[in-house]
This record gives sequence, structure tokens and C-alpha cells, in this order.
Amino acid sequence: MSYLGQAALKNSELKVFNVTSSTSATHVLSWTAPNEQSLFITINGVKQQEDAYSIAGIPTTVTLTDALVATDKMEVVGVLDIGEITVVGDNTISTSKLGNTSVTTAKIADNAVDGAKIAMGSDAQGDVLYYNGTDYVRLAPGTSGQFLKTQGASQNVVWGSVVTDTSGAWTSGTATTGKTLVMGF
Repeated sequence: MSYLGQAALKNSELKVFNVTSSTSATHVLSWTAPNEQSLFITINGVKQQEDAYSIAGIPTTVTLTDALVATDKMEVVGVLDIGEITVVGDNTISTSKLGNTSVTTAKIADNAVDGAKIAMGSDAQGDVLYYNGTDYVRLAPGTSGQFLKTQGASQNVVWGSVVTDTSGAWTSGTATTGKTLVMGF
């Protein structure tokens, strides 16, 4: 199977643990083995199969299926830092290889998101995006001549209409009683 990037080789460290004159089936190593495959156990020069022992704990305890006899010589060789580390090359990970929570807001550069990535639902020309106190929501376009109206703090914006009253007359630059002059520029 191919991989992305370059493989950096690691140095392996060998550990040795010798046992003589023991009649026990359990032996505590001076290190923690990463797994059973990292250990080579010999008893009297004969390599033991992986089903002849089990490992557990920190540091590792080796438990043999049968206890040693006093004349047995057991040697445990452990290989630490096994294998290779794969260093992924720059710009080599595709979207399909990313986990669902891999990209966080801290990883998105300021001003890096454009309108193509902001969906408001049934996006239409003239839509306005605003915060309703909980989330960003879409305000559909108003009708011709309407204006965006604020309703004060803790309220949502709405489209407003200019109210016109053509009744009454203006005289000498003063509105008749009850009339307000609204001028638009």
C-alpha cells in the first residue's frame, strides 16, 4: 500500500532481561513493552512462541504459561521504538481523509470563507444575513422601496415601509395639525 509523505526511520532500542534460578511464572521487566510482538523470549536458548506467555502492566509483567524450574535460564529481549514514523507531505491530505472534527475555527484563516461556503437556505439575490440572538439567519428581500429597519436592542431587523399621507396641505412651510414632514435623500 502506498503512503503519503516520507518515512522517517527510527532508531530502535534493545532491552535485555535475564532470569536464572527462578521457579516463578511471573517476571517484572525494567521497562514497558509496547506489545507481545516486541519481545523475544528464550528459555534455555529456545525461542518461546507468543502463546507461551502474556504481558500486562507498567512496567511490563511477563506471565509464562508454565513456571520455570530452578535450572532454567530465561532471556527477554525487548525492542522499543519499533517501526517507522510517516511524515505526511505538505498539501497531500484530501478532504475525504480528514476526520469530521479535524478542521476547527482556529485553523480557518481570517477572511478565508467566501459566500460560496455560507448557505442561508434558499439563497436569493437581495438576502440579508443577520444574527437573531442565537444564530445567523436569512432575511428574504423586501419589496421595492422598503428599507432595513432596526427595532432596537434585542430585536430582529425587519423590512419597513415609508408611510405617506397625502391628505391635508402644507402652507407657509408648516405642516397642518397632526402632520409630520419626512424627507428622504
